[in-house]
Amino acid sequence: MALGDLALSTGSACNSASVAPSYVLTGIGVPRQLALSSLRFSFGRFTTESEIDRALQALHHALNGLRRQAI
Repeated sequence: MALGDLALSTGSACNSASVAPSYVLTGIGVPRQLALSSLRFSFGRFTTESEIDRALQALHHALNGLRRQAI
């Protein structure tokens, strides 16, 4: 919700309607709770470096805001 202008998800693309953790992450031994807290970003061949930088800045800003709320 804090990253409304980015397209990302918490699960795999093929299970987008499910709230289950990624079967790939759990399959390689990632604990369920950690897998449930993962984010999936998708990049295309036309994604630019500046778009990635902007996404990282937005993620950094959102995480800082969430951390401040948790205190």
